[in-house]
Amino acid sequence: MNTDELKKGLKVVQDIAFEAGEILLKYQKKRHDLKVEDKGVNGIASEADIESEKFILAELKNHFPEHFYLSEEDYNVDEENSYKAAIDAEYSWVIDPLDGTNNFVNGIPIYAVSIALLKKGKPILGVVYNPTSGECFYGAKDLGAHLIDFRINPFKVYDLKAGINNKEMKECIFSPAPVYDNSSKFEQQLSVFRKNIVGARAVRRLGSAALELCYVASGNFDGYWEKHLKPWDVAAAGLICLEASIVVTNFDGQEYNTFDESIIAAANPLHSKILGKIAQK
Repeated sequence: MNTDELKKGLKVVQDIAFEAGEILLKYQKKRHDLKVEDKGVNGIASEADIESEKFILAELKNHFPEHFYLSEEDYNVDEENSYKAAIDAEYSWVIDPLDGTNNFVNGIPIYAVSIALLKKGKPILGVVYNPTSGECFYGAKDLGAHLIDFRINPFKVYDLKAGINNKEMKECIFSPAPVYDNSSKFEQQLSVFRKNIVGARAVRRLGSAALELCYVASGNFDGYWEKHLKPWDVAAAGLICLEASIVVTNFDGQEYNTFDESIIAAANPLHSKILGKIAQK
């Protein structure tokens, strides 16, 4: 896709995300009667997830019928091969129709629609939309990252651009996730978690990886890190962070990859400080 095509694609995806958000808001009003499926280690899914996904897939396929699609509620049971197909495809869409389902079914207004376009496995376009707040974060490769608030002023665009973050830990607000492993390393991982949050000004856990990453891009949070994520959790928001000049890597300090299971996002030099503590054995 050239620049003009990316710009047009962003407008299409923004409209789709907004309409999917309207579907979620309708279901939120009757959340006490929602059918909810327990997916075990993969969390839960509700009717709202399914209906939002159906809408997004139908709309995207209408505009981009030749592309590959990887979506949280509809991905192939053979997960490894689904990922490979998404990486190998010229263009593939990675979709989370409702990021933050636990929040959603409990009436907590922090959840999002997340839609990303990948080219040969690397994100080139991303939109994250919170229907309750009206915040729409979006970005495209080499076109920057931006924010529109559809509820307040849908015509005002805020550019997201991180600067150097020289804050001390006591000045930072983090959104980290403790690593819940069943292995013998749990105490070690919990220790790393403590090292990063002790001395911080505040810690906030929102329950939506996509929004937490976007809040790093917009400067609401100083840093975010988590493990055991899926590509639909981070594909769009990871690109938005990168386009906002946020440093994004995995726990080993390697360059951001949508299909990695771990992610750290923060501006430098703060990112290096966080990475150093996570890397400690």
